[in-house]
Amino acid sequence: MHLNFRADDEDVTVEVTRDGQDWRLQLGDRTIPLQAVLDGDGSWLVETHQGRRRLWVAVRGDERLVFCDGKVHALRLPDPEHADDEEQSGGGPNLTADMPGKVVQVTVAVGETVMVGQTVLIMESMKMETELSASVAGVIAAVHVSDGQVVAQGESLVDITPSE
Repeated sequence: MHLNFRADDEDVTVEVTRDGQDWRLQLGDRTIPLQAVLDGDGSWLVETHQGRRRLWVAVRGDERLVFCDGKVHALRLPDPEHADDEEQSGGGPNLTADMPGKVVQVTVAVGETVMVGQTVLIMESMKMETELSASVAGVIAAVHVSDGQVVAQGESLVDITPSE
């Protein structure tokens, strides 16, 4: 999953990937391995090479607000209309799960026409909701999941036949 982080008036891309049972954050040229465990009170216990931290995540539109060490960090999903061409072309027309999670809502049906950037489905992973959008304009060829379904990383979610 790609998120943009704003720090000191500078945008930083954060890539979150699963690494076996653990997670890995890619911040520019820095790789940060971490372990994250959901605590009973809705917070996360996150352990990195710098120690253990407790944090909370709240969803506000396309932002994810992370509360940690007395500070609020705002993460937001990249704007599909302003994403790099290289990033757009790498995704392909079919959507797969970047990490394990639960499908909150499928917003399209087979045969429906979609535009670039249109929300196709909403997933929840690590208590964060993420809107997955079409990387190409086209027609929905297949929907492989339904609302409430739990999916594994790499599982096929939606197939899009690109428009000519």
